[in-house]
Amino acid sequence: MKLCRSLLMILIMVSIFSLSAVAQEPVYWDVVQKIRNEGFNNSQVMDHVSWMTDVFGPRLANSPSYLEAAEWAKKRFEELGLVNAEVEAWGEFGIGWRNDYTSVHMMTPQYMPIIAYPNSWSSGTNGKVTGNVVYVNYSEIMSQGDLEALMPINRNAIIFTAPKRTLSPNFNAEAVRRTQEDLDRMALTNLSRGGGRGRGGRGGRGGRGGGNTPQPLPGNRITQFLHENGAAVFVSPGRGDDGTVYVFGRRIRTKDAPKPPATLTMAAEHYNRIMRVLEKGINVEMEVEIRTSFHEEDLNDYNVVAEIPGSDLAHELVMLGGHFDATSSGTGATDNASGSAVAMEAVRILKAIGVQPRRTIRVALWGGEESGLLGSRGYVANHFASRPTMGNNRTMEIVSTANYDNFAGYFNMDNGTGKFRGVYLQGNELVRPIFTEWMKPFRDLEMTHLAPGNTGGTDHQSFDGIYLPGW
Repeated sequence: MKLCRSLLMILIMVSIFSLSAVAQEPVYWDVVQKIRNEGFNNSQVMDHVSWMTDVFGPRLANSPSYLEAAEWAKKRFEELGLVNAEVEAWGEFGIGWRNDYTSVHMMTPQYMPIIAYPNSWSSGTNGKVTGNVVYVNYSEIMSQGDLEALMPINRNAIIFTAPKRTLSPNFNAEAVRRTQEDLDRMALTNLSRGGGRGRGGRGGRGGRGGGNTPQPLPGNRITQFLHENGAAVFVSPGRGDDGTVYVFGRRIRTKDAPKPPATLTMAAEHYNRIMRVLEKGINVEMEVEIRTSFHEEDLNDYNVVAEIPGSDLAHELVMLGGHFDATSSGTGATDNASGSAVAMEAVRILKAIGVQPRRTIRVALWGGEESGLLGSRGYVANHFASRPTMGNNRTMEIVSTANYDNFAGYFNMDNGTGKFRGVYLQGNELVRPIFTEWMKPFRDLEMTHLAPGNTGGTDHQSFDGIYLPGW
């Protein structure tokens, strides 16, 4: 983890902020030197990452591990000397969920332990299930008649729902560092609104096509039919070519909503091996046990917030943060323990060096980002402004609170590795001279470039969407 992330963010927080300023911004070199000394010599950023990833692990929104991690973060902010630390509800998310135990094995024709994870919000199996693998290509099921033709389904069948994954060899390095030419090109590119490389905050899927083109039946309808006729587990191949298993799921919003059957995402090459055996006409038997739990006592999800009070401009607010939630099959190290830990390190350094900011600095660790930027959107609506619920016109006047005009800016960190080497201006050229000055003390750390356009898919958009400055 490169500490220049923290150093840059702290300098931004300490500096005098004015969106309309065009005069040269002051740089407090004595404060910068204290920041650098503390950051490089006493960093706690990797310890914070370890707590998030090693101790709490998967931090699915509104899950027990997320809530435990949130309480830890609140306590840590208090230990660092921040005030008004709170695990704050942003709104209703839905039922919490946890993977309690998963065991998956191929038993015949040869034994193999299988890498697979239950999809988020999957039900468990009824104890240990042993059954034959049956391939049903969901993309070819066009009608109820196609479903009926699959009958009978063996009891406890393990349904493989998609063709083999085509895996391509990777001849590129897993980590790619942008060249100077890349950065120069980005700094000259005026990206269209939202035209940056989107990530995070998974948006809705595209349409299913139109016109008279036949479309497969909805996957959940196929799954429910097969489950009612004896199938026990439903398996899809994981995406990605490097062995990583990406696992997602559809959240359950209400207590009375039906729970899906047991569903797994399997490592692609394990899935492919079983499919190749089936293609030879050889039966494959698997043993699966999944235990999951649903947590329905509280449907709210939460952000973690804390503050460093300002002085003469304490009523004005600068914010920084990153999303705290992760998906259910990993530990969310770079997505986004890295950004959350950098935000924590930034405010830790400010407290450690005893600097007194003029404006109040509020750090926020967001919940529900992976489900659609939900935590930051809820927070923005609760504290700053919301849009009327009727109509689709983005130019529709927003309904703001008294805090709206006192907001100075939000700085977001998400899904990152390595150094910060630049900032997207989000189309706001008025801040170019301000950022240019702020970056000067960090040019030796290769913080050199400003890109005029927009990048999307993460929590700064919640602020940007109601015309508050977010980067």
